[in-house]
Amino acid sequence: MFPFYIPSIYRPDSEFLIKIRDAKPSIKYYIIIASHQLEDYAKLYPSKNLVILPDTIIKISEIRQFILELAIKNKETKIWMSDDDLSKFFIKIFKKGDENESQVTEVTFKTFFQKAEKIFTKLSILDTSLVQFGFKYSTFSIPVKPLTINSNVGMIQFLDIERIQKQIKKGEIAYDSSFVALEDTDFTVQLFNHGFKNCVLNHYIFTAPRSGSGKGGLETTYSEGGKQKGIDRFHKKYPNLIILTIRNLEKGKYKIAWNKFKDLDLEKELVAKI
Repeated sequence: MFPFYIPSIYRPDSEFLIKIRDAKPSIKYYIIIASHQLEDYAKLYPSKNLVILPDTIIKISEIRQFILELAIKNKETKIWMSDDDLSKFFIKIFKKGDENESQVTEVTFKTFFQKAEKIFTKLSILDTSLVQFGFKYSTFSIPVKPLTINSNVGMIQFLDIERIQKQIKKGEIAYDSSFVALEDTDFTVQLFNHGFKNCVLNHYIFTAPRSGSGKGGLETTYSEGGKQKGIDRFHKKYPNLIILTIRNLEKGKYKIAWNKFKDLDLEKELVAKI
């Protein structure tokens, strides 16, 4: 499996982190933390797996950019960049020989990621512009079609560092430090604007608390209006992508016009080949 790079804030006992630590055979992983949290994390994880952030890096957008640069420094080709509080994993499995009959089955996190990597590898060979992959969040309203091209990825992404490292090194693609939230959404739009694509596996589903709702993480950022600030910043940067009739800053509601980036022909082509 490819390595995990996981920014973590006040969640040393995260169930997801423990699963990665205890995986057999072992998985290469790095937990990215602030220096003042080292003591708590060092009780649970080997020092080789802990990366201390410079004190000047605070915002999540800056942390994610640090991870990109660290991955390139480590000569990674592909990485997982994930939140630290993912909980359960499911795969929608079809009955052999019957595409109309299926069930959603919970699987181990390792089975989930191993199977996903095989699909991602196959798809990225079929289309070299694919550089970012993700999954369906939550088990509700699972789409019929198995994948979506060019949509929001969110809490976890599989990123082809090798294909975009030239743009990263030149600063053409980077996490925008002006964002305190929606920095991952902005990054995805940057990829699209540079001619790259992403793919979301709709039948690979994970659950996790809503961003900012769990203890630790970005809880403080969100309680101080971080989501609203992120929506406002995104709208100013991409005024044609926020659907204004649904946007509600006070309630933190927004909808992005992902249909502007759709590639239905590629979707159809890839669905036929997976």
